[in-house]
Amino acid sequence: MIDCFVLAGGQSRRFGEDKLLYSLGGKKLIEHTMDALKGHCKRVYLLTKDRRKFHFLKGVEILEDLLEEQLALSGIYTAVKSLGEDRCLIVAGDMPALKDGVIKKLVHKSEPPLTVFRIKGRLYPLPGVYYKSLLPMVEAYISSGGKKVVDFVESVPHKELDEGEILEEDPELVSFININTKQDLEHILKSYGGKGF
Repeated sequence: MIDCFVLAGGQSRRFGEDKLLYSLGGKKLIEHTMDALKGHCKRVYLLTKDRRKFHFLKGVEILEDLLEEQLALSGIYTAVKSLGEDRCLIVAGDMPALKDGVIKKLVHKSEPPLTVFRIKGRLYPLPGVYYKSLLPMVEAYISSGGKKVVDFVESVPHKELDEGEILEEDPELVSFININTKQDLEHILKSYGGKGF
């Protein structure tokens, strides 16, 4: 079991409405992401700029980002800075199809200071296991004006797992779909054959 941080500070510009509050199969999208984490997390923290809009979530501690800028990197910095233990799992709030086996493999194979996936040549900083030892590196990157999570991950020592490690658990790799547009949502629904949500 590991502490889990869910990033929920995005602005949903491409989705056209607040995607995390979008209803899918009787639950909000953020609730599907939370459900995917059940059984893996000792504690779940939601990182956001607006704690009021997630008042309906139970068993979740809501933390406000420590940085003003609304960036995924702000959430990662807040998570690592708030971490009481040596490591945590960080996921995006718009990843409702995370598979159990993918999370288990990531946590089991993680090494400091950071472990992430590279799927079909593309680096995915989320989901990732981030260690407390990463804090000075995050602070230095932010101080230098850095903003992009992918660039940050590429700039520090990290371990990468690839699709070969998890195809048995997630053959269609739906765990790595972020819901940025309505088309992304349709893609996930097709992968499930209209079921599962």
